[in-house]
Amino acid sequence: MARTRAFRDEPPPGPAELVFRGVLGDTGLDPDDLRQAAVLNHELYGFYGVSVWVADLAFPRELLEPTKLVKFERYAEFTVAALAEGRLQLWATGQRPHYDDVYEGSDLESLVARLAAAPHWIVDNASVYREEH
Repeated sequence: MARTRAFRDEPPPGPAELVFRGVLGDTGLDPDDLRQAAVLNHELYGFYGVSVWVADLAFPRELLEPTKLVKFERYAEFTVAALAEGRLQLWATGQRPHYDDVYEGSDLESLVARLAAAPHWIVDNASVYREEH
């Protein structure tokens, strides 16, 4: 039985807000990693979603890199608008600044394909780089 995912009652982030997703390895967004994350989310909470972090004044990149993204040497950076162009939605879940990126059609493969294809940049995590070098 799926657990209930806590949804926050707050306005959606603006189109220019930045959205971050940690990436594994050097190749950028890996569809297999995205699929695995979405399947786990479905098993736990009953919907396909991929965890992301949305930056804002209270949670700027400089705070997210050494905390929420600390496990990743690199991360993908999107804008809310770029995700919305692919009909992806951000659901305010868990504790702020966490969101689940979901596809409005609710199917796994469309979510993975649309998220992997959304315009994004791969960014080196400055906090990890500083610690290692």
